[in-house]
Amino acid sequence: MKKSIQYLEIIIGCLLTAASFGLFILPQKFAAGGITGLGIILSSFIPLKLSLIILLLNTCLFLSGWIFISKEFILKTAITSFLFPVLLEFFNRITFFKETASDPLLSAIIAGGMLGLGTGLILRGNGSCGGFDTLGVILHKYFNLNLSIIMYVCDTLVILLQYHNLMKTIYGIFVIMICSLIVNKVLTYGHAQSKLLIFSHQYERIREELLFSQDIGLTYLKSETGYLRKEMMVIAAIAPYSKINAIKQSIYKIDPDAFVVIEDVHSVLGKGYTISR
Repeated sequence: MKKSIQYLEIIIGCLLTAASFGLFILPQKFAAGGITGLGIILSSFIPLKLSLIILLLNTCLFLSGWIFISKEFILKTAITSFLFPVLLEFFNRITFFKETASDPLLSAIIAGGMLGLGTGLILRGNGSCGGFDTLGVILHKYFNLNLSIIMYVCDTLVILLQYHNLMKTIYGIFVIMICSLIVNKVLTYGHAQSKLLIFSHQYERIREELLFSQDIGLTYLKSETGYLRKEMMVIAAIAPYSKINAIKQSIYKIDPDAFVVIEDVHSVLGKGYTISR
């Protein structure tokens, strides 16, 4: 069942990425990133056809993914590599969006959103569109680098290197910026939470409220106050965004003098969160 969902995410993601290029990016002639953009740059220095250069680049990254990631990942990459050009050709034939495409700013916003959502879904399905996606996954796996930042930096460099028109280049960078933000949101969706540190002498009552009324797991941390050097218990808890206001109200109803620290957590994994308690 899990693999079926992953393949569905990959197919939907491929549909969205192809639509972003076919309906908005290519008609507007925005500067494009990725392996295609890199191939255009290299074709100025290497006496080979652009298609052959792109094939060689993709082959190198394909083999790197096979060695450093997994065979299943590369299989999914092969699926998107075949499906993407077919869908791109389909969307290139659609003329419904000509009026929208006449506005470059609106086109850039929609294209960036669709491209980010599509790419994020493909990566959530443990797949790849190939190209810099594969490179990003390898660097993320072995060096724990932020995936969306890797893709953003690579694409931006490629766009800047193939500069031909100032406004088209700016819009191309704008598309990549929106795409990068959306990819990060999609990858952390469902795992993003808030972390709470609660300092209160009424920690037992707050514990009962969190556990039995709010259904929030927690941990006691032994601590010592900095000025008076008195021992006290600190409650550490992870909660979804939707419960934060209710939790704050319940805490201050019990102890108006409680000191509460709340911060965003991009991903929470493990028992009680991604594994049923």
